[in-house]
This record gives sequence, C-alpha cells and structure tokens, in this order.
Amino acid sequence: MNPTETFGTGALNDAFDTAELVERIGLTEDELAWRKHFIGFDESDERRLADLEPVVRDNQDAIADDFYENLLGYEGTRNVIERSPKGVEALKQTQRAYLVSLSTGDYDQQFFANRARIGKLHELLDMPLKHYIGQYGVYYDLLLERLNERIQRQVIEEIETWAAERDDDGGALGGFAGALGFRGDDSDADGLEASFEETVRDAIDDGMHDVLSLLRIINLDVQIATETYVDSAAQDLEESIARRRRLAREVETDVQAPIEELHDAGEEIAARAEAISTHTDRQADEATDAAAELGELSAAIEEVASVTDTVSEESTRTERLAADGASAATDAIDDLEKIDEAAGTVSRSVDELAARTDEIETVLERLEDVADRTSVLAKNAKIEATRTGSDNAQTMSVIAEEVDSFAEQTRRDLERVEGALEGVREAAADTVDATDATVERIDDGTTQIRATMESFDEIHEAAQTTAARMDDVAAATDQQAHNVQSAAATVESIAETAGDVSGAAQSVAAASQEQTASLESVSETVARLTTVETGTDAPVYERLE
Repeated sequence: MNPTETFGTGALNDAFDTAELVERIGLTEDELAWRKHFIGFDESDERRLADLEPVVRDNQDAIADDFYENLLGYEGTRNVIERSPKGVEALKQTQRAYLVSLSTGDYDQQFFANRARIGKLHELLDMPLKHYIGQYGVYYDLLLERLNERIQRQVIEEIETWAAERDDDGGALGGFAGALGFRGDDSDADGLEASFEETVRDAIDDGMHDVLSLLRIINLDVQIATETYVDSAAQDLEESIARRRRLAREVETDVQAPIEELHDAGEEIAARAEAISTHTDRQADEATDAAAELGELSAAIEEVASVTDTVSEESTRTERLAADGASAATDAIDDLEKIDEAAGTVSRSVDELAARTDEIETVLERLEDVADRTSVLAKNAKIEATRTGSDNAQTMSVIAEEVDSFAEQTRRDLERVEGALEGVREAAADTVDATDATVERIDDGTTQIRATMESFDEIHEAAQTTAARMDDVAAATDQQAHNVQSAAATVESIAETAGDVSGAAQSVAAASQEQTASLESVSETVARLTTVETGTDAPVYERLE
C-alpha cells in the first residue's frame, strides 16, 4: 500500500469531503506551483528526499516512539490524543507512514490534498493550532538528529575516499597528514590542502542541502495544515454571519409588536398625566386657601408674640426687683453679723492690749537691769585682763569684748521693743477707729433694710401687672387655637387631594412598568441585532487572505 494512503484513514474521514476542502482553500495545481517556487522547492529537492528514504525508514519506529512519548508528556496534547478514535499504537503506525511519505511522495496535488486532509483531522479533534505547529519542532529534533549522523558519515566517507586516492607521499596516511598541514619537509604550505578542504566542504554542503530539502517539504506541509485551520475558522465565521443575518430578520419582525405596545402605553400615560394635571390644579386652589388661613394664624401668632414680649419684660422687671430685695436683705444680715463680730473683736483686743502692755513693761525693766549688769561686767573683765598680763588676760579680754557686744545688742533690742510698743499704741488707735466704723455700718444696715421694704412693695405692684397681662395672653391663645383648627381642616382637604394624586401616580407607575417591560424587550432584541455583521458578501476565506 502507498504510504500516503496508510495514515489518516480513521473514522473521522467521513466527517468531511476532501475534494470540497481542497477546492475551498484554493489548492490548485497553479497554487501549488507558486508555493513551491516561492520557497525554492524543485526536482533536486525531490531527488534528495528520495535519497533520504532509507534513513527515514530505518528510524521510523524510534522517531514515532519518541514523538508520542513527548506528546503524552503534556496534558493539552494528551487530551487530544485521548479524543482520537485510534489508540496510541495505531497513531504510531500512522506516524511511521507519514514519515516515510515525506521522502516517497510525488509532491503533486494529490499529495498535498492528503496533507490538507490530515490537517483537517487534527482540527476536528480540537487540537489547538499551537500544538499542531509546535509538534513540528519535535520533528526537527528527531529528524535532524538522524540527518546530522548521516552528514557526519558522509563527510567521513568522502575523507576516506579522498585518502584512498592519495597513495603517494608515503602512502595514504602520509597524504592525509599532509592534507591537514602536517608535512615533514620545508614546504611553505600552511593549513588544509585545497583538494581536502574542498572535499570536506562539498560533503557538508551536500548534507545541508538534504536538510534544506526536508525543511522545505515540511514547510509546505505546515502551510497546507494551517490553511485547513483557517478554512475551519472561516466556515465558522460565515455560519455565524449567516446566523446573525437570520437573527436580524427575526429581530425586525419581533421588534414590531413591542413598538406598538409602547405606542399604546404612551397614549395611556398621556391620559393619566391629564388626570394628574386636573388633580394638581385643585390641589393648588386648596393650597391657596390654606395659605390664607395660615396668614391669619401668622397674625395671631404675632399678637401673641407681642403680648408675650411685654409679659416677659414685666417678668424680668419683677425678677430684678425681687433679686434686689433679696440682695439688700442679705447685705443687711451680713452687716449685722459683721457688727457683732467687730464688737467681740474690740472687746478682746482691749483686754489683750492691757495684758500685753503690763508684760512688756516688766520685761523691759528686767532687760534694762541685765544690760546694765552686763556692761559693768564687761568693764570689770577688761580691767582684770589689763592687771594680770598673763595668757588668760587675752582670753578675758575677748570675753569682755563679747559681753560688751552682747550688752550693746541688748540695748538695740530694747529700742526695737520700744518701737513695738509704739505699734501697740497705734493698734489701739486702730481699734478705736474700727469701733467707729462699726457704728457707721449699723447705720448703713438700717438704711438698706428700709430700701428692701420699698423693693418688696414694687414687687407686689409688678406681680399685679403680670397677672393682668396673662389674661391678654390667654385671649390671644384662644384665637390662635381657632386658627389652628381651621388650618387643620384645610390640611385634611389637601391630604385627600394628595391621596387622589397618589392613586393617579400609581396608575402612571403601572403604565410605566408596562412600558419598561416593552423597552427591555426592545433592548434585548436590539442587542441581538447589533451583533449582526453586515458588509461585503465575499466569502470569508477570501477576505482573510
């Protein structure tokens, strides 16, 4: 069986038509020729790929095993593999056939149509494009590793062939050493021999062209697979556009009824609004009446306020007079208490003054006697110190001086005491003055008591005036109460009208809710309508290009 027919033959192939897919993505002979020419894929690449068949075929098992081992190591690709109707071993067999087909195909329209079919199968398995394209990186690792070994063998074989042809200069080994620049003579040649270097370069170049041919066919394969993903997205987009156009037509029909409902609801709202206007006019008239009643109430309140101000002034005056009377009585009592205290103080002061004066006179007599004796003692001590002339004389002299100093200090103290006695005499004089002041305060207290009695008389008169004013306040209060009752009746009428307005407002609210429901329906329909895309009728696939 042809390897290209071995892979991609699972149950999913019945889900689509490959011929339609090829036609839809525009995979014509001319398109394929342009793509090959664009990346430089020609007959020489086909020959090189054919030469690579043994390498691919010999390593197909190892490559397939390594390939699926890598894919099964990731959750995303593992989930895709689990969705496939084929098992892993069957998928490996498909992979082996695909690898061989890379080097045995005719590379015609049928070959690339099969590639498109494979790409579509992966798309049907919901393999993300990043996984599909990314797996080619695994191919590169696996295939280029084998090609690297092949290139190295080719280079070695070419070197051996070149060496076998150089059987001079000491045999093949000597020729090889000379080619590497290891000559035993005095030759001026430096570096690789030109023929050897050319042989190595040609071998490597040939190997790299093999790699390039493999990369070119894989590039074409990736292009076609990508086209299938783009085609699928384009189909989905065209189907979405078709659905949205159908939806637009449905919306056009669906929106007609809600619009009519809105029209009817608008008329109902207008009628309700007119009723509300009538109720509002009546309420305005009654509010005018209420304003007049409130005006009278305001005038009555002003009168009450005026009377209240007068009463307040009289009350304030009464309170002030009462306070003055209380203050005067308090002052009188305080003065009487002070008079009593002053009288007691005068009596005690006189008694203490007499006793202290006697004591002071006795003390002064004693102090004068002590001072005289001390002075005599000091003089005697000085005389005695002069007479003896001994060491004790000096001590006696010092003592005499100290005693004399003490006598002088004592005399000064006596002088101060005499000054204190003078102060006592002055205090006695102050005591006499305090007694006089006490008499005066008694007179003042009598006067204040008389003033207090007069204040109490005025308080009585003010109280009588307050009582009369309070009668006026009562009358004004009665008038105010009457006005308040009238205002209350008016307010009740306004409340009834407000109830009517409330009922009408509820009706308006109900109509408004109906309108809102209709508007929501229109809004939803319009939202669906706005998602419809319009514009050119060209196929989406062409517009994507």
